[in-house]
Amino acid sequence: MNNTITLTLDDQRRLTGKSLLWNKSGAIIDAFVSGIDKQTVVDQWLIYVNQLLAAVDWQDESTCYRIFEDGISLAISAPMDALYASCDVNEAAWDFACSKILTGSISDTHQQEMDKTVTRLKQMIAEEANPALLNLIDLAIKNHVDYLVDDDEFSLGYGKSCQRWPVTSLPDPTQLNWQHYQSIPIALVTGTNGKSTTVRIMSEIIKQSNKCCGVTSTDFIRVGEKIIDYGDYSGPGGARMLLRHPETETAILEVARGGILRRGLPIDHVDAALITNIAEDHLGQYGINTVAGLAQTKAVVAKALTSGVLVLNADDPYLTALAPTLTVNKCWFSLNENNPVLQQHKAIGGAICFIRDGAIFYCTEKTSTGERLESMIVAVNDIPMTLNGAAQHNVQNALGATALAKSLHIDSAVIGLALQNFSSNVDDNPGRGNQFKLNGASVIMDFAHNVHGMNAMALTMANIPASRKFLMLSHAGDRSNDDMIKMTKSALKMKPDILVAAETVEYLRGRELGEISNLIAKVAIESGMSADNIYFAEGPYQGAQQIVNQLSANDLALLIVLSERNKVIELLTKKTNQTAGMS
Repeated sequence: MNNTITLTLDDQRRLTGKSLLWNKSGAIIDAFVSGIDKQTVVDQWLIYVNQLLAAVDWQDESTCYRIFEDGISLAISAPMDALYASCDVNEAAWDFACSKILTGSISDTHQQEMDKTVTRLKQMIAEEANPALLNLIDLAIKNHVDYLVDDDEFSLGYGKSCQRWPVTSLPDPTQLNWQHYQSIPIALVTGTNGKSTTVRIMSEIIKQSNKCCGVTSTDFIRVGEKIIDYGDYSGPGGARMLLRHPETETAILEVARGGILRRGLPIDHVDAALITNIAEDHLGQYGINTVAGLAQTKAVVAKALTSGVLVLNADDPYLTALAPTLTVNKCWFSLNENNPVLQQHKAIGGAICFIRDGAIFYCTEKTSTGERLESMIVAVNDIPMTLNGAAQHNVQNALGATALAKSLHIDSAVIGLALQNFSSNVDDNPGRGNQFKLNGASVIMDFAHNVHGMNAMALTMANIPASRKFLMLSHAGDRSNDDMIKMTKSALKMKPDILVAAETVEYLRGRELGEISNLIAKVAIESGMSADNIYFAEGPYQGAQQIVNQLSANDLALLIVLSERNKVIELLTKKTNQTAGMS
């Protein structure tokens, strides 16, 4: 047996919002631990971190930790004007603890090292200190005014009432008109799949209610019809940019796992939140190694709710198992009106959203007088993105968006109209179930990148009758072989007649050229496909060309496009227009 002790610092960072561990700002360390009891390591860290907190006059600050399968997370709280210094305090405590554990003793120079460290930390804290900022934060809280703060700016209020200042040139609090600063309706959207689609549906719903909707997502930040910038804005930075924009009247914020774990929630208080679903994805990062742990991470959005509503998927076993620990007002949605969780929630007076007779229904929570209203929102077949109900994952997305919109007190007729207007095209929902018609055939483009998403697309394709079915498949190189095998098997559930394995050179991420494509082909052959029906392409664009050139009337193709998306869209749009011109 190998009893070698290993203590490896994996990551250290600031926490600026409510997080998985707690609701305080400060610093956190993730570390891998083996060969020693993890609690022993935590206890040693606690000794040194408490010594350091006392030495730098942070006696009122606190500590928190989490033990996971192969390591520990260690956090300390700190003032908002000392978060960088708090990272150094935490790391110094970790270093002292590691030295003690690994050497088994305290060195002769330990006290000198400690004194030197404390001097350095006090200097950092003094240099970072901004008492005027802390005073403004306290006053904002006392006046019930929303505020945002980052390295460069401090702001009060959201949307058109927002006013901002450099953190180095803050206003005189006595000159502020606190009544001027207002909030706006805000909702958070998280989950493994369906986040971006739901955010875009919500944008259309808000638009139909004659409000200017601002959205953040993993693809862009947008206010109304104006794209502010492209990129991943699912973290706190995107939220601040959106909430400070003068045209934002309602904000829908996509909140991804990474942002929650790296910094915490982007803001402390919202009006509603939605968790779409939970599935295996991005495990092994920031101490989250299980799907149950991932579910707990996504559920951090509930911490931003005081009187608002948490919308949950009753068809998701991880969410139904976690829900009893979330003591907030809930609304459940399900594809099945008779779902037991849904019916139990209805029985206690809770709001629910469901499918009945091919249509979306919403039932309000019971009032104090025992009344509740039930309304039909829209027929599923009238929602273009559901492909006449074949795309069950988009039926679920429509249910979640409906429940979220109702939680924001939006009229049912407005929601129904928006769902009818929202399409699976590259304008409304780029990269997600985009449908093209050419030569009498149907082509669907998606970028499913995990097993849950691939299963959803394969089920959609299996539900659509066709003369022949084509599949173009790629995987990112940072996925494990096991993940790629699972995703390939999921995609093959659509039972393709022709498979094109396409390279994604931009996403090889250390893999050899041809390695991923050959793995896809191997899995397909082992699953019963003939090698004669398997083709290879240098990239998604070439793969799409190969398939498009073979399509005939009543054929169906699924293109999983991880890269070269714009080129593939251009190809499909051109072919679609050519077909329309000939008809």
